[in-house]
Amino acid sequence: MSPDTHPLRDIVAQETVYSGAIIDVRVDRVKFPSGAVKAREVVLHRPAVAILAVDAQENVWLVSQYRHAVGAELLEIPAGIVEEGEDPRETAIRELQEEIGCKPGHLEELFTLYTAPGFSNEEIIFYYATDLTESKLPEDDDEYIEVHRVPLARADAWVRSGKIRDGKTVAALFWYMRQRRETAWRRSR
Repeated sequence: MSPDTHPLRDIVAQETVYSGAIIDVRVDRVKFPSGAVKAREVVLHRPAVAILAVDAQENVWLVSQYRHAVGAELLEIPAGIVEEGEDPRETAIRELQEEIGCKPGHLEELFTLYTAPGFSNEEIIFYYATDLTESKLPEDDDEYIEVHRVPLARADAWVRSGKIRDGKTVAALFWYMRQRRETAWRRSR
């Protein structure tokens, strides 16, 4: 069934109740097949990118930064919002330069996922970056980032122990570990 013809797509009314720098919040009144009309809050968010950067020694590049919404410093892969009119690939390159001070020689788009489709339209486009060379751009004035080059085995252990709890980072690391297992399996055959 097409999303455009889905029976739960019958929107009776929409109202934007908040417009901010990063998000907007909209309340939709949705008519269900039963005839009931219910409110659904929707957080509208511009697309973002997340980059799994791996160097020649198979270190994963992470950043730690304070995240106000959860009141904690988190370990994450570099990421950022796609600016108006910017190509997501260019966003990925810019974010790597701002956050870890490197430019990728190879940048491959991996997959796109919704972060919280129960209430938000935010989607993140994931990239895999290798062949990293030094190329620093100034950080955003509201970011205080510490860069970490972490061996893959340690990053994996940090996910399993709960030290890495950021969803986009967990998704990217699991993708990478699966790719490595599949490559090793193919080579062993």
